[in-house]
Amino acid sequence: EARGVAKRANELHLEDLLGRRVRDRDGRVVGRLEEFRARREGEHWVVTEYDIGPTALLERLAARHLGITWPGRVHGYRATWEQLALDDPKAPTLTCGLDELKKLP
Repeated sequence: EARGVAKRANELHLEDLLGRRVRDRDGRVVGRLEEFRARREGEHWVVTEYDIGPTALLERLAARHLGITWPGRVHGYRATWEQLALDDPKAPTLTCGLDELKKLP
């Protein structure tokens, strides 16, 4: 908006979401939002999935492909667009149980 471009109600800037803590419905932290998957629809890109947790961070940094590992137990999850509420972009919340998310390898 500072540049004179109005932001639409259904638009979010990914840089505002990256690194935000994702909580489950009970308020427990699941992990940080580390990666986005999107597909092109016409002139726009639409986010379809979100990767959450340390495994997602390693993937984003391509560290796993370089043989870099995270000490201890590493976990990560992939949530679909429908499984993550972004009503408050500063506090993303799961709309489902943690057991319903896909676990990242």
